[in-house]
Amino acid sequence: MGLDTVELVMTVEEEFGVAIPNDAARTLARLGDIHGLVVRLLQGRGESVDPAEVWERLKEIVRRQCGIPEKDIVPEAHLVYDLGLD
Repeated sequence: MGLDTVELVMTVEEEFGVAIPNDAARTLARLGDIHGLVVRLLQGRGESVDPAEVWERLKEIVRRQCGIPEKDIVPEAHLVYDLGLD
């Protein structure tokens, strides 16, 4: 996992108040993977979660932090191959 991805994961952890274990972080290849993990972590804490709201917040993080155009921020986007994160 490259520095861009590590920084993205750290920002996601801070934004959502979750801790993403290193072994789970290493398996995150697509934006949808991050989204799904965050939703599961929040649900695991017993929170009522709106997956669409989580997705919108995640998209804003990616747009703001990585400078990715909104049209490219889709669940299928691969962090390295599609978004150019290292």
